[in-house]
Amino acid sequence: MLLPFLLLAQTSTPAEDLLMVLRPQLELQMTRECEKAVSGPDGSFLNLRSICAEISQPASVCLVEEISRQGSLAQVAREALEGNLGPASLGVASACIERLMQSAKPVWDQEFPVR
Repeated sequence: MLLPFLLLAQTSTPAEDLLMVLRPQLELQMTRECEKAVSGPDGSFLNLRSICAEISQPASVCLVEEISRQGSLAQVAREALEGNLGPASLGVASACIERLMQSAKPVWDQEFPVR
């Protein structure tokens, strides 16, 4: 039981560990924001609220991975505390949007084939 934790501790940085601890809160906040965004009359008609939690999980994982990969934790944290999206936050968001769109492409292509 302890072995996976020890392996994780050996391969991650303190910043990555902090991000992984904060990821559930990030995921919950993303779900709430998504639900607010789709809470209009069209959102309930299309049943968009039900996918908010499904979207927030891979998105939060991507954000943690991208922040760690880009080494931008301090910059993203500063921008978040200032209440704005700055270059570091936008860089992380852009990378995640691109990654998530690429991972959804096979399903999208199957659902909406180009004729």
